[in-house]
Amino acid sequence: MLITTVSVLILVDQFTRGYARSEAEMRLKQLAWQMQDALERSMTERQIDLRILVARPSIREGKDLPHMRDVLNELQANVPNYAWIGMAAPDGTVLVATNGLLEGQSVAERPWFKEGQRNFYSADYHPAMLLEQKLPQQQEPWRFVDISSPVLDMQGRFVGVMGMHLSWTWAREMAAKLIDPVGERYGVEVMIVRSDGTVMLGPKALEEKKIDTDSFRASQKSKGGGAMLERWPDGSRYITGFSHTGQDERMMLKWSVIVRQPEHVALDAFHSLERRVILVGALIGAVLVILAYVLTRRLVGPVNDLSAALELRTSGVQDVQIPLVNSYREVQLLSSSLVNMVEREETYLREMRTLNENLEQRVAERTSRLHETAIALQQSLDLQHANQIKLAESADELRAILENAQDAFIAADEQGVIVEWNRQAELLLGWMRTEAVGRQMAELIIPLDMRDAHHRGMKEFLENGTSVVINNRIELQALHHDGHELPVEITVGHVKRHSGHLFIAFLHDITERLAFRDQMRELALTDMLTNLPNRRAFSDRLPEAMMRARRAHELMALFFMDIDGFKGVNDRYGHEAGDELLIQFAQRLLNSVRDVDTVSRLAGDEFVVILEKLQTQQDAINVADKILNAIRVPFELTHSRINVSSSIGVAVYLPDEDGEIGPEELLAMADKAMYAAKRRGKNRVEVGKITDA
Repeated sequence: MLITTVSVLILVDQFTRGYARSEAEMRLKQLAWQMQDALERSMTERQIDLRILVARPSIREGKDLPHMRDVLNELQANVPNYAWIGMAAPDGTVLVATNGLLEGQSVAERPWFKEGQRNFYSADYHPAMLLEQKLPQQQEPWRFVDISSPVLDMQGRFVGVMGMHLSWTWAREMAAKLIDPVGERYGVEVMIVRSDGTVMLGPKALEEKKIDTDSFRASQKSKGGGAMLERWPDGSRYITGFSHTGQDERMMLKWSVIVRQPEHVALDAFHSLERRVILVGALIGAVLVILAYVLTRRLVGPVNDLSAALELRTSGVQDVQIPLVNSYREVQLLSSSLVNMVEREETYLREMRTLNENLEQRVAERTSRLHETAIALQQSLDLQHANQIKLAESADELRAILENAQDAFIAADEQGVIVEWNRQAELLLGWMRTEAVGRQMAELIIPLDMRDAHHRGMKEFLENGTSVVINNRIELQALHHDGHELPVEITVGHVKRHSGHLFIAFLHDITERLAFRDQMRELALTDMLTNLPNRRAFSDRLPEAMMRARRAHELMALFFMDIDGFKGVNDRYGHEAGDELLIQFAQRLLNSVRDVDTVSRLAGDEFVVILEKLQTQQDAINVADKILNAIRVPFELTHSRINVSSSIGVAVYLPDEDGEIGPEELLAMADKAMYAAKRRGKNRVEVGKITDA
């Protein structure tokens, strides 16, 4: 018993040690992956910021430098980690930049400018050069990640390079959010390492120094990340999780993310449990030794007396009585059995003779019965073999049907392990059947952000038999082998089996269907002549603009206008000229307002403009005057040159005073103001009143 107890304690200790280390490795691997994902998502957002910025008409035209500077300052205010944003001319001279920094200076020799002239460019972590003396002082030196892109004007000509310097405090803040809740208490440290081994972010003693650890080398080769136990150059043993950015095209920079924790800290809970197990095992062993000693003394005495009597009987002393021991039941039964054994021996011999006489007859009867049973068994085996052949043929037919089905077919057991995968599934999802069968379905085809919901749904179905997915046709995203997501229509069913459930799913790619649906939705919201938002789109955007004004406590204005004398243009020059005038009129409206404002055509020659983020009512009137001046310029049509004007009705929405006014009332106010402008001579602006709503 003592040996068994010690063996069990050793096994428990070894299992617990391995489990604790495995849990620590999994935790650190997850932290490394989360940091990698945060870096990639953040860099992708910065790249999107730059692509949106260089696509703005005000940037591409490059004429209004103060307005361009306001746009850059606004972006920097929204994303404080942009230390500097600027646009350089083709000769390398900075045209405009946030807060005017470096304007007029040359950046022609900077890598971001050279590379950004040709393609979208992303530069690695590096110290500040020109900006070191111009940016605010901070505790640590300025370090940047550069992003740049060529800027093309509206005709596609190269007009400059837009560059962004992303402060390295961006990476520190992400690491702090990820690690700080547990870092100080549990000694967890996160590092970002360049491909040459330089530590860009990490413990102060290692920053901007090179490392060459097993985990760093493994991160360069591994696609999915991992974890290991290793000894670092400082002599300490760490459990290290690692991952690597840039596994897909979204992240241009290739960094290793390493998260480490001292082994003794990671396994501290295990060592505490180990000490307790040893203490409890020692106590149990001591108790067992004492108990075994007491029980042995009690058992051995009566057995010795019984053994002595048996030895005398064996030596021929027949008058020796076998003692009846009453100390405990087992020995009492043994002694009474020995007393009766001799008496029963002769009785058994007589019965044995009778059995021998009947043995041959019984053997013959049993042989006959066995022969009959063998014949019946052979018939049953023949029938079973025939049924197996039919089942095999049916299985082959079903497999051929599924293999040639137009939809992807997947079957999995109730543990989520894939057991069937047809040819269409290979084409749709990119995994070969030999790669897919035997692996978890969630791991292969379900996106990361949906896996928790999938596991909860499976658990709910197995426990309660209810599910919103099974026996229904739904649309969702599936994960392809190369990592991208694709929309599919999926139908899931299940078959109840003796050993559990079999889940079957048919998947169909609906990418083209969704694209067609989006295209139809876009067409439904766009005016076909002017390519402006139509009345339906305007009906959606006006309430949204009013809600934003109420939330920000800012003024908003609505213009209602038409073309004075438009019917005369149609009557004199024809409807084709009228359509051409409407198109040019719409373009002048777009050129007269900001990108954040909305220009929409309601019907005929009626147009509306939504102006947001206004400071005073005069701002709206100034924009209306600007529109009138633009309309007064003669319109150059294909076959004529005409002069027209416009009458504009303005409705100003003051959210803090007019909060109860709805979209319909605001539109009616602007409409009545426009007709007031027409009555007073046209070609003018009139501001509506609350009483007109």
